[in-house]
Amino acid sequence: MNESTANPAAPALNTRRQALLEIIVSDYIETAAPVSSQQLARRYELRVSPATIRNDMAELEEMGYISRPHTSAGGVPSDPGYRFYVERAGQRNRLPRHFQERVRDAIDFDEADPAAWARSAARVLASAVHNLAIATTVKRAIARVKQVQIVHLHDREALLVVVMQDAQLRQRIIHLNSDTPQDELTQVANRLNQLIGGLSTAELRTLWDSGAVGGHLFTTALTETIRILSDEERKETRERYLNGLGHMLSQPEFQSGRSAQDAAEVLDDDSITRIFDDSPRPAEVRVVIGQESHEEHLRPYSVVYATYGAPDGATGVIGTMGPTRMDYTRSMSSVRYLAAFLSELVQALEPSPQWQ
Repeated sequence: MNESTANPAAPALNTRRQALLEIIVSDYIETAAPVSSQQLARRYELRVSPATIRNDMAELEEMGYISRPHTSAGGVPSDPGYRFYVERAGQRNRLPRHFQERVRDAIDFDEADPAAWARSAARVLASAVHNLAIATTVKRAIARVKQVQIVHLHDREALLVVVMQDAQLRQRIIHLNSDTPQDELTQVANRLNQLIGGLSTAELRTLWDSGAVGGHLFTTALTETIRILSDEERKETRERYLNGLGHMLSQPEFQSGRSAQDAAEVLDDDSITRIFDDSPRPAEVRVVIGQESHEEHLRPYSVVYATYGAPDGATGVIGTMGPTRMDYTRSMSSVRYLAAFLSELVQALEPSPQWQ
């Protein structure tokens, strides 16, 4: 289910009520205070009488888009009201001021470290949206090797360097039959790369069984590569980085100690990670609002997230979590930009020249 799409069962609104609902949601997001008909008549040129505004608000309440404790009270958006707002206004690009420059200053391409990129992305996103930010490292469901290199250490030992297509790098010490010079190790690695580049664990095993790779060094390097990829596939979760819990807890919704404690406890279980299992397509921002969540513990909150990474499946997630009264346009724009930026980094990541 694509949780960023509109609810087909949502009641239809005429043009005037659509505009009114968008104003109510926008005002409430900004002020955290119920929006009254008097405020709407005073602050906006709606070109209708206050009585018409009251009637329209009564209709919006009847249709489930807002709630009001009593007739004369101000309106507060409900989850369907926020969903309407996201579908109508959420695609507008409203990046925080100087956000692009802050992203480029915070995330160092030359560091060539996807984990560091994820940590930095969470930090800059939290600062921009003033809510909790979550970023995971890239991981593929099926590990594939991109390149191997063999580096002589001493005597009969060498370092096997395996670069995977999700930009992760792993190293193992392998033992040689003899003290082999570096130029010979490089030749073996180059020939091996011609055979194994882009292969999965299962495909590497098939290659090993076929006997196409012969010789002690070839066999040793291939066996260790298979073990490394198998270890990666057994890892059940991506590394996860959080930033900005203080930003989220400073929101009016978390002023009670119980609400703040509940929010902190959500981060201790796997709810926020499980919601990412239903990852959107690259470049698609997904918004899960309150009761839309399949995770009961997440229903007091909204989550905005996107997948980033390589088209072949090496993906991570960048997103933000906060109260349902979050600034959706800013959050969606920021997440969309960061996902695209991180995707460029991951796709451009190549082995360091020293491994060429």
